[in-house]
Amino acid sequence: MSQPARFAWLVLAHADAAQLRALVDRLAPPGGPDFAVVHLDAKSPLWRETRGAFLTPRPELAVIPRPVAVRWGHNSQVAATRLLLAEALRRPFTMAHLVSGADWPLAAPEAMIPAPAQDCCIEAAPALQAERMERLRLDARCLRPDPAKPWLYYPARALRALSRLLPPRRVRPWGEWHKGSQWWSLPRDVCAAILPELDRAFAQGRLAGTVCADEHLIQTIVAQRFAQRIAPGNRRFIRWDGQSSPQVLTAADWPEAEASGAWLARKVSREHDPFFLAQ
Repeated sequence: MSQPARFAWLVLAHADAAQLRALVDRLAPPGGPDFAVVHLDAKSPLWRETRGAFLTPRPELAVIPRPVAVRWGHNSQVAATRLLLAEALRRPFTMAHLVSGADWPLAAPEAMIPAPAQDCCIEAAPALQAERMERLRLDARCLRPDPAKPWLYYPARALRALSRLLPPRRVRPWGEWHKGSQWWSLPRDVCAAILPELDRAFAQGRLAGTVCADEHLIQTIVAQRFAQRIAPGNRRFIRWDGQSSPQVLTAADWPEAEASGAWLARKVSREHDPFFLAQ
């Protein structure tokens, strides 16, 4: 690309090749000003069976060649994001958007630029659930055991009980912990500042035994380094309804989502209601 890309789309995905392909084509169409970098969960069929071959090779698209196995609540979520950032920063761009394979755009690309343009669209609330980063959880690799394998619940519960006996870690390398949604939109200079801090966190083993570091580490780094640039909200429409996972949106939800002023909505599912493919 002779001109700097407008956006770098950082995509974390683990399911539905057809939906992911449609999303990537929508976010970074061939010949367009944007590019996408895709991380396929190493333990998912998308990677194990295809190595990403279902995504047509082109200059606007890169697939992480050595992805990590991603587990819910585990620091592997941050490890995957780190790989996306490292790959994206090899190219020029203005802003990076971290999205999932279950996201879908609500706004036109030209509207997905904050005012002022250097704002950080990220949630970062101080001191919220800081214990997730301070307790050492021995069960960090099995926070959500497979319901089809009930025998995994026994060691998970035993490790969780042992974890309660361990003292909290009081070292806060990035100051007071902040919390927010995993999904964000950040300018390039902020992304460049985050990457070495992620390298540092893994090199020092600081993320071992943490829970949902994907909702704390980058948020804390941005709050420490760029507090004056944090914009209100992360421009995502997500419906929780008191559940631990977002509600799957349907066509009935779309008018509210479009009226929300958000840039992206999640989560959507082609198998549940494919309405969004026609939007």
